[in-house]
Amino acid sequence: MYMNPSQHPGHHGPQMIYQAEPNWQHQMRHKRDMIMGALHPHVGRTIRVTTIDGHTFEGVLINVDGHHAHLQISGHHHDHLRPIYTPAQYNQILTLVLFELLVILLLA
Repeated sequence: MYMNPSQHPGHHGPQMIYQAEPNWQHQMRHKRDMIMGALHPHVGRTIRVTTIDGHTFEGVLINVDGHHAHLQISGHHHDHLRPIYTPAQYNQILTLVLFELLVILLLA
């Protein structure tokens, strides 16, 4: 973690609790653009994604914007996500942050 040396514990006023390393912004924009470019041609197709936290989701990719991938999922594949079973749980839209996608598989 990069901490700005001008911030020290005895300083009064706003206290910085985190600051990204100087080259982090460029790297993250580059990765975001790569993921978005890889996903965009596959809108409307079925994919499976695994997040950096190990969660796996499968559904139809319905949109990709500059920050998120939107999957249309059916409830019966992901019952562990919803403890209450209602008709509304089917065909839900799951929004995933592009930075958190570790693996993306094209299924159909």
